[in-house]
Parts: sequence; C-alpha cells; structure tokens
Amino acid sequence: MTAFLTILSAGMLNLFVVENGMNHFLSDGVSAYMSAEWVLEYTLLKSSNHREGFSDSITDSDLEYHLLDTDASTAKKTTISSVLRASDTSYAGTIAQGSFEIIPLFYDMGVRIQSSAKNPNKNTSDIVKTNTFVVTQDGDVNWNIIGNDSSGKTYGIAGTGSLMRSFGNTPSANIQQGFEKRMDTDIMTAGMKNITAFLNSYENNYLILSNTSANPTEYRISSPNGFALPLRSIATSSTVGKSKQNIDFTENRSRLFDMLKYSVFSK
Repeated sequence: MTAFLTILSAGMLNLFVVENGMNHFLSDGVSAYMSAEWVLEYTLLKSSNHREGFSDSITDSDLEYHLLDTDASTAKKTTISSVLRASDTSYAGTIAQGSFEIIPLFYDMGVRIQSSAKNPNKNTSDIVKTNTFVVTQDGDVNWNIIGNDSSGKTYGIAGTGSLMRSFGNTPSANIQQGFEKRMDTDIMTAGMKNITAFLNSYENNYLILSNTSANPTEYRISSPNGFALPLRSIATSSTVGKSKQNIDFTENRSRLFDMLKYSVFSK
C-alpha cells in the first residue's frame, strides 16, 4: 500500500509539473505574440512618419528595444526584433494582365540615431533621388514617368518604340527617352525628352508600368542608387522564455497611388 501511494503521489506530482510547464509555455506564447504585434504597430507608425522607401531595423542594441520590451520587468529572457524593407537597388515583379505597378523613383533613407534604428519622428527624412535605372520585361508594357516642378505642376513622359525592349537611362537600356506632356493640359509636346533630363528636372518622380499583353508580364528594375519598392515587407519577432512568435506583414504600395495609373498616355 505504501509503495502504491508513493507511485501515485509521484505520478500526480509529475502531472502537476508538466501541466504547470505547459501553462507557462502558453502564457509566454501569448506574451511573445503581444510583443511581436506591438513591435509591428510601432514600425508601421514609424514608417507613416516618413516618405516612400523608408527602411529600418530594430535589434537589442537599440534604445527602442528597451521601450518596446513589454516584459522587461519579468525575470524571463525576452528578445524582440523588427525589419522593415521598403527600398532596394534591384527588384523583380510580375504584373497581371491589365494591371499596373507604381515605383517611386526616390526613397527616404531616414536619419540614423542608433546602431541600426532611425529617428521615428516626422520631418527627419533624407530623400535620395533615383537618378539612373533600367527596366527589362518579357511582355508588352506601357511605361510612364510623372513628376512635379517647384510650383507643384505635374509633367510626364510616355514610352515609345518597341515595348519588349529594355528602357531607362543607363547604357544597357535600349529606349532612353519619351514624349513629354504637361498633365494639366491636353497638349502632348511634339519633341522627345531624355529620361535623365526629366529625372533631374522634377521631384517626386514615379514610374508607372501597365501590362498591355494578354498574359502576366515579368519585369526587373535595377538602379545603383536605389528606389522605393512597390511592395514593402515587415518582419517582427519576439521571444519570451522558450516561446517565440513571428509576424510577417506585406503591403502593395502601388494601390496607395491607384489614381496615378490613369496618367499613362501614348503618342
């Protein structure tokens, strides 16, 4: 009887220990998810204070890390991280039939205030213009670039020639100019304007690609000095104790400039 009671007590104790561990693990999982979600919300808020292409990362070496560490008061080891990718020097995408893609030909590099993180406040942008680029594609696309002058008036150039050929303003581009037009008039300038001259003349330049082929069109754009991506991504992570939670967020930024797709024009 004594042996039986001893075994029963040991079994119940083991069950209690296992259940208690599972409860702690589940509790840590909830805390980790809340932390990862909070870091995502903070990253979205931070990016809303900057222009297109603003990229950033938060690691445990940044002061922001301690502000976002919701479990800093506990004894359990907690780590958080966030990576916002919204600009690059190259990008490959696919445009569905009859759809479009809008790529800002500039990006906000922000102002670095720590080892990796950047200033979260408004009016701390550092805009870099995309001076050169080249686009290659495997189907028919209409391309258009629009920009503003110092008075806010809008201008654009439309692509001409064989649309299957690469275009841009680097030596590898076959088409390097287009027909110029002022967007507040119905008059298309008879002459052509060089893409390089257009980019240097205007601010807030946007490249609009429209797929006019019968199938999805794959394309690739590259620039040595970078540009804002049409699709931005945020990856956040939080670990509390032995529980880790990851959140991946993506957003098609082209849809924010949906009205710009109607700026595509032809000769």
